[in-house]
Amino acid sequence: MKNHHFIISSQLFVYMLLLASVLTAACSGSDDGVEEEVFSSSPEGVFILNEGNYNSGNATLSYYNPDTKTVQNGVFQRANGRKLGDTGQSIIIWDGVAYIAVENSGIVWGIDVETFKVKGQVVASSETKIINPRYVHIVNSQKAYVTDLYSPYVNVFNPKTFTWTKAISTQQAESKGYCSTEEMVQVGKYVYTNCWSYSNKILVFDTERDEMVQEMVLSSWQPKSMKVDKNGKLWVITDGGYTMEDESFGDDVPHLYRIDALTGTVELDQALDTDEANVQIEMNGEKDTVYIINNDIYRMSVTDSHVPVRPFISAPVDSNGKRHKLYGIGVHPRNGEIYVADAIDYAQSGVVYRYTASGTLIDQFRVGINPNHFAFR
Repeated sequence: MKNHHFIISSQLFVYMLLLASVLTAACSGSDDGVEEEVFSSSPEGVFILNEGNYNSGNATLSYYNPDTKTVQNGVFQRANGRKLGDTGQSIIIWDGVAYIAVENSGIVWGIDVETFKVKGQVVASSETKIINPRYVHIVNSQKAYVTDLYSPYVNVFNPKTFTWTKAISTQQAESKGYCSTEEMVQVGKYVYTNCWSYSNKILVFDTERDEMVQEMVLSSWQPKSMKVDKNGKLWVITDGGYTMEDESFGDDVPHLYRIDALTGTVELDQALDTDEANVQIEMNGEKDTVYIINNDIYRMSVTDSHVPVRPFISAPVDSNGKRHKLYGIGVHPRNGEIYVADAIDYAQSGVVYRYTASGTLIDQFRVGINPNHFAFR
């Protein structure tokens, strides 16, 4: 959720929480008394990762068949007889495997995209520097990077064997107990990651040396989401911090940036309306169009100089006039169809809306609690 930072009294508490999370993950890896089902998924299906609620252990995975307009919910648990874990953060697909970072359980799962069966996992332990994994990026067939909410390291593992190999220092100091790194994109040999919690930086890693080599400082706080376009430009959206009754950080004004990845030159810096839920950006398959969640959904060309005034897709409004909380977006890389995740109220099962590339609603269906990330087969 937008303002889901937690006040951590000490670093010791964080590591005690980590230990409990790892034990929870270990327990969830055992048989939960659920009979395993056999799946054979459609080749054009869509995975939807549902975060669940923090500390509730109710993250789930859904699978949608766009040809038949049918959805299967809870497929990870149904296929493996064990729960996904606590706070599903991100999912990507590479070479027939879906890599799922489950943040508060301190685990990265790898599952077969056809059967949903677990193929391997990387778990926070005394041997690794993983605490709360956030995103996975595949550098090559032997190397994957994992970012983290608390750890001042980007961890490295082999995506084929799920063997942890090393940790790369981010060279960043803690801020309010956090030392976060988030989404990753790659331009040439360099991987870029945004530092979200209580930070305003983008870090640059040399993948040949596995070393942090540069940092970019933004004018706005908390870069929440980042993508790269066809011209090698970084698109970054910040949430600007937050304002609450008992605490505030930053000015709570989101900004959208376009940055030349190689030179670090900021080409676009636009302040946006204060977000009520979550900010996020996504690219289409050609990487020439940007989709922006900022209350509603906006669409713009990568060469445009500003965000359009009118939204491309408006968030639903309930009978009381309250706008739903659009929480995630995915764009099918082949046909340009748009999938939008609606968290509604963060407590009930969320809804996913499927639109044509031109913005016409095709379908909508219920999934798990707090749907956020999509992965396309």
